[in-house]
Amino acid sequence: MRRSFRLSRKDRRGSSGEGSDPGDSDYLTYEEVTRYQQKPHERPRLVVLIGSLGARINELKQRVIAENPHHFAVAVPHTTRPKKPQEKEGVEYHFVTKQQFDADVLNNKFIEHGEYKENQYGTSIEAIRSVQAKNKMCIVDVQPEALRRLRTAEFKPYVIFVKPRVPESRRRRSAATSPAGGEHSRVTLCWLGQDEDLQEMRQSAIQMDQQYGHLVDRVLIKEDSASACAELRGVLERLEREAFWVPLAWVRK
Repeated sequence: MRRSFRLSRKDRRGSSGEGSDPGDSDYLTYEEVTRYQQKPHERPRLVVLIGSLGARINELKQRVIAENPHHFAVAVPHTTRPKKPQEKEGVEYHFVTKQQFDADVLNNKFIEHGEYKENQYGTSIEAIRSVQAKNKMCIVDVQPEALRRLRTAEFKPYVIFVKPRVPESRRRRSAATSPAGGEHSRVTLCWLGQDEDLQEMRQSAIQMDQQYGHLVDRVLIKEDSASACAELRGVLERLEREAFWVPLAWVRK
């Protein structure tokens, strides 16, 4: 099998190299990779979406799944919030007690978890396996920190970094130059607020690329939902019939 190498960055836990684990220090190394193509009898690869500020990746994920629910699926999350009358166990959520949720956290059963409005939510490893057992391609959107748990030979994740196309900042005008007074001031403040939002989106994409870019297989620039959905769908189709680079350890017997 043809082999190559892919650049990999190890994350630094300490500011100095003394007394630290070599695997946690900030240096560049090379990860041996090889070409891999999914075989008919193998479970589909996990597709992981990570996104910078403004990417709205959950919306993108749900749209692709809704177009072909027999082929794509989401890992059903767990929650401690009460079940609503119209909801079904195992469809919208797996509804569990707080005690059970806390026990699962201690047993490292979640790839990520958090709290919202005093209720806990989490996506479990078993939920992903359940989708793959049905021979469906599981699509998850996670915080990039979760990649540590997912980059395994079992899941062989294909990581897609979604970031919005950020237009150039509007020309900033000073309200003091406006003979019209207040109305122009309000428009200028609106422009300034939009520029700040755009700058935050740019910075979010830059920071994510610097920290996790070496783990990304594909960058998807989202201009609008329709075109982004079409591009993602095309990537997923190629993922099943074409060969891609993966770490050699994922396919080594």
